[in-house]
Amino acid sequence: MTNSAPQTLPHHSYANSLGAPLACVQGTISKVFLAPEFHHAANHQQFVITIDTVVKFDGGTQNLVGTEVFVAVRFGDSEGLAQEIPGLQVGQPIEVQGEYIAEASAYPTADNNNPVLPVLHFTHHPVGYVKYQGQTYS
Repeated sequence: MTNSAPQTLPHHSYANSLGAPLACVQGTISKVFLAPEFHHAANHQQFVITIDTVVKFDGGTQNLVGTEVFVAVRFGDSEGLAQEIPGLQVGQPIEVQGEYIAEASAYPTADNNNPVLPVLHFTHHPVGYVKYQGQTYS
């Protein structure tokens, strides 16, 4: 499997798009990494969720329910969120939208390795967002 969605989708026109399917999922936080990771010239807040519900999966076909995904939320610059999402805690519900990068195409990072999990990428404006504890972050 590759990153690419089987057809061109509207969000692919943005510079940060990897041409992947767009997933909106609801799940439960299973791990929170306390220190942000700096890559691609920006800080990224990172956590893992277990998907409970797929709200939409544009360009994707596999069943994501039960899948653990690594989420990297860019922050601290004009392309991502202004700041980190406060108070992320294991066991809490969360909704995330972003490009779905299957584990076969995800590259390992300091926190996403052994095994490399699928990734939700571009989880900020203009494509993605995070809903946590009644707040929407984009």
